[in-house]
Amino acid sequence: ERRLPLEQASNFRDVGGYVTKDGKTVRWGKAFRSGAMPLLTEADYAQIGGLGLDAVVDLRSLEERQLTADVVDDRTGALFIANDYSMRTLFAGMQQPGGENMYKGMEVLLVPQLRSLYRRIMAQEGAVLYHCSAGQDRTGIATALLYDFLGVDRETIIKDYHLSTEWRDPRWEMPKFDPKDFADNPIVKMYASMPADQRGKANPLYTPSGQSHLAQFFVHLDATYGGSEGYMRQKLGFTDDQLAKLRAAMLD
Repeated sequence: ERRLPLEQASNFRDVGGYVTKDGKTVRWGKAFRSGAMPLLTEADYAQIGGLGLDAVVDLRSLEERQLTADVVDDRTGALFIANDYSMRTLFAGMQQPGGENMYKGMEVLLVPQLRSLYRRIMAQEGAVLYHCSAGQDRTGIATALLYDFLGVDRETIIKDYHLSTEWRDPRWEMPKFDPKDFADNPIVKMYASMPADQRGKANPLYTPSGQSHLAQFFVHLDATYGGSEGYMRQKLGFTDDQLAKLRAAMLD
C-alpha cells in the first residue's frame, strides 16, 4: 500500500511500486517519505517500527528542527542523519515562493542533504525514511530525482508529486507553539504571517500560470544538467559504481 494508514501523520508513503520504462519495478519497503512527524500516536510508532528502518534522513533546516525534533529514530533504533543549514539560506536561494520556477536552484542548496540520502539508500542496510516539513517540496524534489534516475516516466512522477495536495494533513506537521518563544525563527514568522484559515490546508502545487512546479523544475534540470543522472554526477559527485548501487538498491 503506497500510503500508510497512520493516525496522526502527514503524507507518509512508500516510494515503491512504480514500473520503470525498461520494465523494472521500484522496490517496495526500501524507501519511505513523509512530512514532519511531531504528533505520532503510539499506534503510529508501532506501525513505523515494523518497517525495518535503518535510517531517518531529515531534510529540514536547523530552525525547523528547533521547533520539532525528530524522535522516530529514537523510537525505532534507526540512525538519524541531517545536514545543518538555515531556512534563511533556502528562502534566499529560492525563486518567489509559489511563483514561477520556484524550485530553480533548490537542487544546489540541497546537495549535502540529497547526497546523504542517496548514499544511505545505496548502503542497503535497511529501509530509509526521509522527510521535510510538508513532505512535498524538498521531499518531492528528492523523490522526483530518484524516480527520474531509476527510469520512471515523468508523467507518473508528476502525478505522484501532486498526491501531496491530497495526502498532506497539515494538522499533524507542526505542534502548537507560542511565537514569542521563537522570536528569531523564520519558520515561526512565516507561519504566523499566514491567514488562520490557510494554515490547515495543502495548497495545490501549481504556478500562477497553471504549470506544475515539478514540471518546471524538470525543464531546468534538463537544461542545466542533462537530466537527473547528469545532476547526480555533476553536483552530487556520484561515480558509475555508486549509481549502479543506487539502481540495485531500488529496483526489482
